[in-house]
Amino acid sequence: MAIKSIKKNPVLKNLFSKKFKPKIVKPKKGKGSFKRIKKT
Repeated sequence: MAIKSIKKNPVLKNLFSKKFKPKIVKPKKGKGSFKRIKKT
């Protein structure tokens, strides 16, 4: 579903990429932080 939305909305792709990149980098450094960010 997320993939279809990104293809339909190129603007969302940029927002998702910016939000996903930091979230993917943070969990690698600390998995606990990733869980806290998801709940917040």
